Amino acid sequence: MAPLDTVVFRVLNWNAGNPVCDRVFPVLTSLHQQVWFAALLGLAAALALWRGGRRGRLWVAALVIAVSMSDVLCSRALKRMAPRERPCQAAMRAQADTAVRHIRVVNPQRCPGSPSFPSNHASNTMAAGFVCWWLTRRRWRWAWFLLPLVIGYTRIYLGYHYPTDVLAGWVVGAATAATVLVGGRWALARSRRRSGGNARTASAASPPA
Repeated sequence: MAPLDTVVFRVLNWNAGNPVCDRVFPVLTSLHQQVWFAALLGLAAALALWRGGRRGRLWVAALVIAVSMSDVLCSRALKRMAPRERPCQAAMRAQADTAVRHIRVVNPQRCPGSPSFPSNHASNTMAAGFVCWWLTRRRWRWAWFLLPLVIGYTRIYLGYHYPTDVLAGWVVGAATAATVLVGGRWALARSRRRSGGNARTASAASPPA
């Protein structure tokens, strides 16, 4: 682990420890596992598909594809290429080692067993935030990036990831979402051109009335 990564981790993890975040952050970081939150997301998606028209359907499809691709890319490819040990794993493995003495782990029993780099939570939330930012036309659209920012910090605070894990996750999530959105727009434009060309050909081939 790079020295700068160590310094930043200690500031955000060890020095920032407090009872309020110890209670709130475990809930925030596992929102996707809460039944009520999953139900809320399902309801929002259903409303977008039902009343959101073409834009609503595009929004839901882009979110599902971007987050799914981001999750698979991190968990199935990048983590296997760089099998880095998590802070919480290092703390449990060598509690007396001075190199890991300043790792503060909240809820050690929830320490994930997968490699640390990159953070799936950071990647997936950035993919979702990027899609929502892209498709939002209002001035407050930048507020969508609070989602990956907050969730990314909870991963460091709880002792589950290093800062570079989170930064890499953000980059992967943003790149994946941008690829999905740009690729989808290109495919849609090509489909429209092809449909227009077919319509003109059919019109020219039809006999005059």
